[in-house]
Amino acid sequence: MKKIFMLLLLLPAVYGLTAQGYYQSYNHHDISVSYGLIIPDQFKQLKSKMLDGLYPQQLYVRDNYSSVGALFLTYRHIFRNDLYMWGITAGISSSVSKIYNVGQYEGDLERKFYSVAIEWEYRYYNHGPIQVYSGLGLGFTYGKETFTPNEVVQSSTGNISSVAYQLNVVGIRIGKRFGGFIEFGYGYKGILNLGFSTQLY
Repeated sequence: MKKIFMLLLLLPAVYGLTAQGYYQSYNHHDISVSYGLIIPDQFKQLKSKMLDGLYPQQLYVRDNYSSVGALFLTYRHIFRNDLYMWGITAGISSSVSKIYNVGQYEGDLERKFYSVAIEWEYRYYNHGPIQVYSGLGLGFTYGKETFTPNEVVQSSTGNISSVAYQLNVVGIRIGKRFGGFIEFGYGYKGILNLGFSTQLY
């Protein structure tokens, strides 16, 4: 009977130490910097009110597309169960292409996109230094485009606004407080997104 009584007295102390260890190891915040490749503008059909005004017949096409990718800074809050995260991200991407109208080279089109979005993430594997997750993002993209004609005339500018979204099919992060990650998805961060993050208390 005394052994049982002593065990009951020790249980709260053991539980308190365990809980204390859990809360000390729990990190609330994740801050990351990432670089995305193959952004949506590369696949979408070219739509431009500015170019529509210059070429009313809308027979223009673009070619020789190139992009420097997308650079993003992201903050996420980690929930206590360590499975769910939500936060905000902001980033910039740009591209350059050549515009042809009825087969004739007309000039260069430069585009810059600024995106802000809210993101949600779910970790379905979280063991040791390895985390596997999927997520969604939804926000707004503002773009600015500049067309520089082949001939010596004044360049034209225009604005582009659209809904920003990101479907992160699968992501893998390796590391605890500091770690690197790779994500595969589609949206404002591109099809392939690579980065580094730190998790803070």
